[in-house]
Amino acid sequence: MCPVVLLAMISSFLLLFVELAATISVSFVPGYVSKLKVGEKKNVSFSITDLKPAKHDYYELLVADPSIATIVTSKIFNVTELESRQTNGETFNGTFTLEGRFLGYTDVQVKALPKYDSEDEKSNPLQISVVRKENKLNTVFIASVAILVSLSYINMGCALDLRVIKGVLKRPVAPAVGFSCQYLMMPLIAYGIGQLLFDTPILKLGLFVFGCSPGGGASNMWTVLLKGNLNLSVTMTFISTLAALVMMPLWIFTLGKTLFSGTTKIPFTNIFISLVSMVIPLGIGLLIQKYLPKVATFGRRILAPTCLILIIYIVAFGTYANLYMFKLFTWHTVVAALTNVWFGFLFGALATCFSGRPVEDVIAIAVETGIQNSGIAIVLLGFSLQQPDADLASVMPVAASIMMPIPLLMLYVFQKIRACCSRRETIDSESLISENKYKQSVESATNEGYDSIAPMN
Repeated sequence: MCPVVLLAMISSFLLLFVELAATISVSFVPGYVSKLKVGEKKNVSFSITDLKPAKHDYYELLVADPSIATIVTSKIFNVTELESRQTNGETFNGTFTLEGRFLGYTDVQVKALPKYDSEDEKSNPLQISVVRKENKLNTVFIASVAILVSLSYINMGCALDLRVIKGVLKRPVAPAVGFSCQYLMMPLIAYGIGQLLFDTPILKLGLFVFGCSPGGGASNMWTVLLKGNLNLSVTMTFISTLAALVMMPLWIFTLGKTLFSGTTKIPFTNIFISLVSMVIPLGIGLLIQKYLPKVATFGRRILAPTCLILIIYIVAFGTYANLYMFKLFTWHTVVAALTNVWFGFLFGALATCFSGRPVEDVIAIAVETGIQNSGIAIVLLGFSLQQPDADLASVMPVAASIMMPIPLLMLYVFQKIRACCSRRETIDSESLISENKYKQSVESATNEGYDSIAPMN
């Protein structure tokens, strides 16, 4: 045998022996702490066997990440206390209390405190997972948003033109461009950004699932505010939500398998509920438009301001109800969310411009591409992953939803400033025209006066 190979084998055995010798034999009861909720406390018993009282009298409990969980009882204990020792004098039995601090994973180890200078000896880790407590405020937020969005869709139904929608479906160039941007570009963009910025598979999966989601209901509201084609926007939202029944499983069970090897549950029920919750209010609005035209006229007038109020409400209340998510934000998550959504706006606008569509269609398709249904993404992650993985993955849809309004709000402010400037120019030009007409009339009257006086001379 080659002496180099023999030396390498001996070194490996020595390293393994040193590692085993430096490991404390500790057993925890229970052997794992599952779903310790934030703020909850649990008692954990442990036993240290094969004590070396000549070498160690004191041991310490260590938590890898105290921000996830902490030990609220004494962390240092003396194994020479007889009342805590078994009769054979070789086993120490103790108990400590864990408290969940924030959702995530960490572990606990027992470390020996040597009497003299020597290597650190630690036990095998006890895995700990901390999950979020049920948040009633979040339930109130979801219920209130569902009601307000339904009312907003009734208003949109009052403003829809069925003849225009039929024309869009007969010549589906714009919906085809929007569909391509929604279900070809966005999943690939999300996948690429996740691979580039994240090392954690759970965050890659969260971003990818969001990228595969259909267009969100807020896209219709922003289209109204930005003076885009509402009929096209609503048509595209309906088509993309219906297509999600096929496209989401297609992407997740193909490219998504490289990110996640577990059992994925597609929330078909929630996608269907999204369709129903969209179609029924729109149908009510169309009925109002047909049988109560005065009410429909009023609904069209208040459509833009109500959409603005609802968007402000969703952003403000949603941020407050999910404040805990901000603790999970890093520069990676912010950049990934921002890039995914903003690239959606950019590519949607460019693809529509290249297809030769008018400005109203460009706005509708760009908004529809960038704004995705974060609710469906969060539900899918919640069905497919255990806690706290589901909440950790949901950081990406939440972060994307927060980043989404920024460029749209900038465009809205720009449109308002431009409209004000245009209005001023119109007023100034009208004033100038009126002033010129007045001067002309004065000059004309003056000339007529001179003409009438001339014969008298």
